[in-house]
Amino acid sequence: MKDIKEILNKSIDELKPIYLIYSEEIYLLNKFKEAFTKKYIPDEIKDFNLTVIKNTENLPVLVKNQANTPPFMTEKRFIIIEPGEYFKNKNSEDRFLIELFNNFPQTTQLLFLINGKIDKRLKVVKEIKKNGEIIELESPKYKQLDKWIEREFARYNKKIDKRSINMLENMFQNNLQLLENEIGKIVLYKHDEEKINYNDISNIISKDRLLEDNLIFAFTDAIIGRNNGKAITILNEMLNDGAVPLKILSTVIWQLRLLLSVKELKKKGKDIRDISRILKVHQYPVKKCYSKADVFTDEELEIMLERFMETNYQIVTGKYEAALALEMAIVK
Repeated sequence: MKDIKEILNKSIDELKPIYLIYSEEIYLLNKFKEAFTKKYIPDEIKDFNLTVIKNTENLPVLVKNQANTPPFMTEKRFIIIEPGEYFKNKNSEDRFLIELFNNFPQTTQLLFLINGKIDKRLKVVKEIKKNGEIIELESPKYKQLDKWIEREFARYNKKIDKRSINMLENMFQNNLQLLENEIGKIVLYKHDEEKINYNDISNIISKDRLLEDNLIFAFTDAIIGRNNGKAITILNEMLNDGAVPLKILSTVIWQLRLLLSVKELKKKGKDIRDISRILKVHQYPVKKCYSKADVFTDEELEIMLERFMETNYQIVTGKYEAALALEMAIVK
């Protein structure tokens, strides 16, 4: 196995003309694709010099034609192909790809991304190996997986103990996509705490699968969506299950602030990945806010945020009982 960073630690001139990357873990393929695109394909050339081809009829002919198309006002043309079940069985049109690989244009960079195993006995696969490189990406295991989980939490300035790491591994094994999703939810729920321990994770994940059902985030979504009836129903459900009102309120305020920040950065042309990096927030909540950013004006969001901050003051000072104060904030 080669690490993604090791593969991408090359200049564009050092790259092989053809890469076939395969993995049982779609998460790794997506990460590789993101990193490859970010490093080697500047935004200003994408419109005319990047082609993405997904599983389609006449794939070999299409790839051959695209590969032989010269780049426009740059040195390289990039083609990223997600061919589905291709390279797993012999195909009558393999000859078109073999012809291409044996007479490959220097101005084209070809990248195949395949979810699953490939048949290395196929002639077309052997031709790729002869003219390019074939790489398998494997999920980390054992100590490597421990370090991966630690790094994921560290990205968001969180620390996690060994017992908690073992718990996550026991629940989700080395399924990186599931682990990333759950870590994102945990970080979101514990956004105001630096250290995350076994009891935190146990309570968050196991208590009626609160995170799995996303109750508290569904509550915020209902508020933002102006669905007052649903918001009150979810609020009562959470309170009956023992949720702390100020914790609910803290999460709502945090998500409204995040929505304002995402909206501002989206107006500046930033995408989800850029916003996540700038704000140092996991992509999971950023993606949710990104889709809602255009629904409200800045003024509407600021009024909503001010309302819930006032509710926090009312609860802390004892002016209103917590459940009543939250309901009042919802129906205003």
